[in-house]
Amino acid sequence: AGMRSSPARRGSGFGGPLDDPHPAYDHAGKPLHAVGKERRWPPILVFLATLPAALALLALLLQVRDNGIARHRLVPRALAARGATDWRGRVGDDDLGLGNTGGHFDVGGATVRSSAEGARAAFDNVGDSPPDAKYHNLALTREGLLNTAGGVGKDAEDLRVMISTTTADTLGKILDWVEYHKLIGVDDFFVFVEGKAAAPEVVAALRKTRGVKVYEPSADLDARRKKSRIWSETWLGKFFDKPCNNELFVRQSLNMEIAIQQARVDKIDWHVHIDTDELLHPAGEASYSVKSVFASLPPDVDLLVFPNYEACPETDTVTDPFTEVTLFKRNFDHVVRKHYMESYKLVTGANPNYFLTYGNGKSAARVQDGLRPNGAHRFHNYRKTPVEVKASEAAVLHFTYTTFDDILARKNRCDCPKDEASLKQCFILEFDRVLYTKWDELDETEMRVLYNERVVYHDEKLKQHILANGLFSRMYTPQVLVKGVRAARAERAMNALGRGGEAGGAVGASRSAGASRGNDDGENEKDEFVVKMASRRT
Repeated sequence: AGMRSSPARRGSGFGGPLDDPHPAYDHAGKPLHAVGKERRWPPILVFLATLPAALALLALLLQVRDNGIARHRLVPRALAARGATDWRGRVGDDDLGLGNTGGHFDVGGATVRSSAEGARAAFDNVGDSPPDAKYHNLALTREGLLNTAGGVGKDAEDLRVMISTTTADTLGKILDWVEYHKLIGVDDFFVFVEGKAAAPEVVAALRKTRGVKVYEPSADLDARRKKSRIWSETWLGKFFDKPCNNELFVRQSLNMEIAIQQARVDKIDWHVHIDTDELLHPAGEASYSVKSVFASLPPDVDLLVFPNYEACPETDTVTDPFTEVTLFKRNFDHVVRKHYMESYKLVTGANPNYFLTYGNGKSAARVQDGLRPNGAHRFHNYRKTPVEVKASEAAVLHFTYTTFDDILARKNRCDCPKDEASLKQCFILEFDRVLYTKWDELDETEMRVLYNERVVYHDEKLKQHILANGLFSRMYTPQVLVKGVRAARAERAMNALGRGGEAGGAVGASRSAGASRGNDDGENEKDEFVVKMASRRT
């Protein structure tokens, strides 16, 4: 009983012959009679067993490709104390931006570092390698190999920023708008012209302007719109076959998609969509540059919303809004909510809403794979749910209804029945519907009275009160810069004439010297000269 069992005894129960005292074994100790009789798995079972692991690996690879490795391995140090839901938002697929979505991120604030530091600040906790090595490795992983997102890892001055717009404005106003935005860091302008802006002389002048790409009405442009992906999508289709504002909304959206396609070809980093009655206002940046605003964003941010400020005329005699209007109604995202609620009726008066027009801001998008428009105010992405943040100081200034001529223009904008259902089909914005119906009830003199009551802010005590609680803001920087770019343009035109050359560009209807444009030699003049001319004339 104390002896060890023999190999034959140990083999009992496993098919070995019990009566053979010396069975034959291979080098692994297995009975030779069992060799070749191992159990084999059917191929279908092997396939089913390995399928989950293969699918998991594929999902991981797709996730890395779409979002970048860096997003999953760190939280930006500057944001870690806030928590993710406090600074970022996720955009819904069919969210046209009619509500207030997204969180807040301190863009352009006093604590945000400038130039490359702003872009790299989110990555200073990657590993223990020196800062330059961390930045290089991250840029190589995200931008160079895995991700197509524009501008990641670039210094502010190296970013390429583009604005797209659909406009029927005068040449002089378009040139003011273009040159103002050049001064604050915009490089390219994709201008879809219609109406008077599509006149041959206007198109010719715009095409001579450095950085401007003009799209004029044509059968080719219509064909490109019809071939666009969003043409057949339901979110845009519900705006089809409706007149007035809806027609413009559809054209803007289709034009944005064409601009996105061209931006990919031109290797543009950021795409902004605004109108020519709007000016970007990069408040909080010492350099007053939109490039610094974009460079300060973490690299996984896809969309930046500029909350809108609405211009408030203080007289009914305004003819030049960019230089005459300096009072602005601030967006509710930038004010103390308690003050907003307390002063809502004071600001709104008899109008239907706090803002006369829209209140959801305008969006800028990092150019990358899958980017598409989501209406005129937002972007989305086919390949992922984009990360959207709102600028806490930067804004877009909207010069709407700043002249009485804007009210007159609404009279003949379109032909729409006056019943409520038809008006909602024609006009997206409620105040537009109010003005359209008032033209049937009032003559021009009475409409001017209405304009003064509803739009113009005459009451000095009211303005001081609302300025004091932060709902209104007084801004002179855009005024100074617009005057400066006009002065520089006039100077270039005079120099060209003095040399016997021909001044390129055209003359605006209300300000010939201000709207004329010189030859291309003047385009490289220093920004310091522009600002100097502006301050001298103001």
